[in-house]
Amino acid sequence: MTPEAEEAPRPAPLSATSAVYALDVITIAWERIHLMIRLRLKPTVGGARAISPTPVSFVLTDGAQVFDLAFTGEGEGTYAIHVNVTNFHQRHAVPDGTWRIQAVIDHRPGPIASYDGTTLDPLDEASRVFLYDKNRAAMTVSYGINENADDPTRLDFLVQTYQFHRSPPPAGRTTILARVKAKLLGNRAKQAYARMIYNFVVRLVGPRPGRILFASDQQPSMEGNLRRVHERMTERGLDARFDMRTSFRLPATTGWVTTTRILCLLATSEIVLLDDYFGLLNTVTIDSRSRVIQLWHAGIGFKSVGYSRFGRSDSPKLSQPHRQYSYAICGSEHLRPVYAEAFGIEESAVIPTGLPRIDWFLDEKRTASFTETFFDQHPHLRGKRIILFAPTFRGASYHEASYDYGLIDFVALYEACPADTVVLFRMHHFVKDPIDIPEKYRDRFFDFTGFADGLGLLHVTDLLITDYSSIIYEFALLNRPMLFFAPDKTVYGATRGFHRDYERTAPGRVCESFDEVVSAIEQGDFDQEKLNRFRDQNFDRIDTGAADRVIDWLILDKERGFATSDGG
Repeated sequence: MTPEAEEAPRPAPLSATSAVYALDVITIAWERIHLMIRLRLKPTVGGARAISPTPVSFVLTDGAQVFDLAFTGEGEGTYAIHVNVTNFHQRHAVPDGTWRIQAVIDHRPGPIASYDGTTLDPLDEASRVFLYDKNRAAMTVSYGINENADDPTRLDFLVQTYQFHRSPPPAGRTTILARVKAKLLGNRAKQAYARMIYNFVVRLVGPRPGRILFASDQQPSMEGNLRRVHERMTERGLDARFDMRTSFRLPATTGWVTTTRILCLLATSEIVLLDDYFGLLNTVTIDSRSRVIQLWHAGIGFKSVGYSRFGRSDSPKLSQPHRQYSYAICGSEHLRPVYAEAFGIEESAVIPTGLPRIDWFLDEKRTASFTETFFDQHPHLRGKRIILFAPTFRGASYHEASYDYGLIDFVALYEACPADTVVLFRMHHFVKDPIDIPEKYRDRFFDFTGFADGLGLLHVTDLLITDYSSIIYEFALLNRPMLFFAPDKTVYGATRGFHRDYERTAPGRVCESFDEVVSAIEQGDFDQEKLNRFRDQNFDRIDTGAADRVIDWLILDKERGFATSDGG
């Protein structure tokens, strides 16, 4: 553990405003990684009568360092300070230290925030410990008080933020050969070699103007948003202007040959387009001449990802690949703070282009062609009511992905489906164990896990059954009913975390048992009225121009056609 920190010196006021005004802490509240401290700025006895016409701001200071604080005015001298503890300043967490909040009034240092010494219990209740790095590290946020040097009747309010790390347990007895092998071929050694390769190529060659890398470490081939942007650039003739390279692999296919190739491409690309978590960014620091653009593969779902689940099971580290994104895209202005929080970047770096793969989804000719081809290939499904069962995986990662097929009551589901209804099961591609559909139900139940065009499949779907999957994002555009089968909602929310209230946000009926799913199918009870609100929040535009906006705004640097409140 790191040694205990000494008390930080009190910031010295540079004007008399601290004697004219008092700054009191009213409440302390948390929402995930967001700390909100509500303050009241008021004149002291015999001091100023009003503060509203006077410019007011707030800083966090330890006597040596000073950081501006985001805040909102709530009227009548009340202000709310907002601190994202993981992304406080320049994509870094709040630094270690003991801090005071100080008002700045009319551009001059004002009073230090104080706290009522008769009610100290709320300070302990509001303290937080965020465990991360497999519980080998922790970030703590706690509070304290100290005497005010100018007024003995007041107590300074202290915010104490520290990171602690524990050393790994000592290794057992190993042979000299094993220790040498670990030193030369262990994970740290491999990371060091990767950095050496990347840095060498950057210095020798550097990013080549016009080279664009389309890459994923989570997909074996180009799909989704990346594929649509690549396709659209070709349609516009931009493949003649840009040197477009690709790199796609799964964790199981990684090796030094593919890794070395990717490192060289990363080092020589001016623009890097990703569609998911990209682990190599944990190892190398991308050259400032390169631009990394995250075309996140999914629309917004329910589960917390990235820093939205900081401190929970499988929490990200404070140093994380997401921090290196120059830009990330999302579907609407409403979602910009959601993505900024998850990736640990500024809201101004999240651009509401819409998802490029939606271009395909809304293309009427493409949809008609797919539908005709689909039923030609599957004539036994023509004229049927199609239910698609498409849940997400359970587990923290690709390596642990699974789904409990015991949750599915095949007997009850079959009985609820008349002869004109079929169920297509499409399990997440991370789930390794295939679904075993009993032989006697295979006239109405079909395994479509391996079906290549998952988005196209939605167009022939009459009812979608899912859980926490982002597949709802596209399906919502079809204005068709959805059911949410979430028997593990409580456990999932406690371990993975929900970014938004699940029951309220889900654009359909939430079922906690399979009996409820069957009943909803039989009765047609889908709570479909929740769908319009979901669409309004997730889509600024419903059109086929998302890929063009990505290309124009983020690759060609044309003027962005949207307004922001934060200068983005």
